[in-house]
Amino acid sequence: MTLHTHIAPTAPIARVQNQFDRILETSMNTAMMPITMPQHGPIMPMLNVYETGNRIIVEAELPGVPLDDVDVTVVGNQLTITGRRTLLIPEEAAIVAKERGSLKFHRTVMLPELVREEGIRASMRKGILTVSLPRMSTIAERGFPMA
Repeated sequence: MTLHTHIAPTAPIARVQNQFDRILETSMNTAMMPITMPQHGPIMPMLNVYETGNRIIVEAELPGVPLDDVDVTVVGNQLTITGRRTLLIPEEAAIVAKERGSLKFHRTVMLPELVREEGIRASMRKGILTVSLPRMSTIAERGFPMA
């Protein structure tokens, strides 16, 4: 059996243009674009925030990001997640297609209330970062004097 493939004369030009577009997209994603510019792709990382009992839970999608490359900071009622994903390609490999690349990210979310610093936990499972934050349970913990 013989397989013949015909390439349109403009195919190499389209391929180069596609690669150039990918380079531009990657450079914009790695420049830590402000959150107010969503036309350059999805806000990274996408997340959910919910309350359960005495904790606030934040789950963030971070595929390909090890927990060691993530920083979680809480100031007041703001949670900030920063980090980086590094794409490692073996030296002997030739890239055929590249849609995922290295990037830096920064995301701040307002929490529904203040949390206690003691007992904050972060874990990573299947590309989902889960940050569990203990809610302040009394008015005194929130910094208001008891009457």
